[in-house]
Amino acid sequence: MFPFLKNASWPADTVAAILNVPRSSLLSAVKSADKPFAFKRDELTISAAQKAAINRLNVPGVQVLTIRYRPARSASFVVGAVGENPEIVRAKYPDLLRNGGLDPTAKVGIIGLEKAFDPFLLSTRESKLLYHTAAGGAPLFGGGVKISGESESDVYPLKVVTTLDRNIQEMAEREMAAAGITKGGVVILDANTSDLLAMASRPEMDLKHPFKQENLMLAPAFPGSVFKIVTAAAAIEKNIVSPTEHFNCDQNPYGTGRSDRTLGTLNFEESFYQSCNYTFATLSTQMMETDPKVLDRYAAKLGLTEPVGWTGDVYRLKSFKHFPDEGKNTIWLNESERQDPKAIAQTAIGQRNVKLTPLSVANMMATIARGGEKWQVRAATAVDYHKMPGVSVATFPHQKMTGETIEPYTAMRLQALLRGVVKDSKGTGHRLADAKYPIAGKSGTAETGSTRTNQWFAGYFPADRPKYAMIVVDLQGDGQSAKIYEAYERLVNDLYQYDHGGR
Repeated sequence: MFPFLKNASWPADTVAAILNVPRSSLLSAVKSADKPFAFKRDELTISAAQKAAINRLNVPGVQVLTIRYRPARSASFVVGAVGENPEIVRAKYPDLLRNGGLDPTAKVGIIGLEKAFDPFLLSTRESKLLYHTAAGGAPLFGGGVKISGESESDVYPLKVVTTLDRNIQEMAEREMAAAGITKGGVVILDANTSDLLAMASRPEMDLKHPFKQENLMLAPAFPGSVFKIVTAAAAIEKNIVSPTEHFNCDQNPYGTGRSDRTLGTLNFEESFYQSCNYTFATLSTQMMETDPKVLDRYAAKLGLTEPVGWTGDVYRLKSFKHFPDEGKNTIWLNESERQDPKAIAQTAIGQRNVKLTPLSVANMMATIARGGEKWQVRAATAVDYHKMPGVSVATFPHQKMTGETIEPYTAMRLQALLRGVVKDSKGTGHRLADAKYPIAGKSGTAETGSTRTNQWFAGYFPADRPKYAMIVVDLQGDGQSAKIYEAYERLVNDLYQYDHGGR
């Protein structure tokens, strides 16, 4: 609605009757307006028939339009944001600039799916409502309001069909807030396909200032004992652990003194359940004597040494990425660390220079749940024509990750170990034993060089028939906090209710 209506004669009664709202509400809104506005009431919804009826009136200054919008606080970092950045426009779209098809001030995607799918979603023309006024603000030329930049015959705009489940995304956002995680987040994948179902990162994105913000679920962080999964996989597949072998878990990782956590003498399985640093530092040292790149190879087999997001050639777009901001994992800082006993011990337990993205860890859990098959993580299945439902410009099929995988037997042993972390009464994840779905997973606490720690829990569930792979991480943990466990259990229970008909 346009402000010149306050000085015009128009059928307010008829418009109000079609909308089923009081005439006084329309007149009051117009009276207080100093610029064009959208008339809104909490209970107001407008059907296609109402839209057509009002637009048939051809009232100057009254137009019913369909406008797309994004709900507040919904998948902000996944969906991303757009903004004006002439430097990005010049770098990505020089041809469009040269031929006049794009203005340097055009809004472009700068983070999330908006950035990834910008080549498809970029608007080369804006839709505007236009009217001409005299100096006093009254309409000229009969007051007709025109829509520029839009054609009913066009097949555009395009739309991205995501893999996200809106209900699960809302659960993730809600439980992050309820647990009080202010720096960290959650990733939830379909355990059978590695499709992204939900991702929430904290701190929340400020949509008014989206530049220089970071999705922490795509940023590498110290994983702590979650990395013991890699060391365990190598030890299992190389068959270096005897069923009767025990480890003195009262010792520190280097075997030079007492550990901060004295756990007694444990076998391999118990060491994994209770997260004994000495056991995995010892095993890593033993394996690296004959194979200096053993941890690299098994990290690769579990999908941790290459980007996990969907990547492929789409038309003229080479290496198109669903997660263009995905960070690069690291295992070693340099080759000399492979010769340093302390560096080897620290790396084996996910410290030193080991950094992994939460997305890649979630995908590792899905890989184990599937028996070792490595799949790329998809965020979308297709790009469709908005006005032609079911007709796609591009599709994104499931794609396997490259390289070797762990043996089925190794995956089976890892599955048993991960289940024991929760099921065993002394396991580090035992507090999740009462969740509505049985969980298999691994905890991790990593020192960061400050008084705060990175606290992780990564797993999949139901343990016997995996449906979800999920990681929750608190990057400002205090070492004693139960925030990640509270959030994890609540999300598992939410998903159980969701799967059984509740919300």
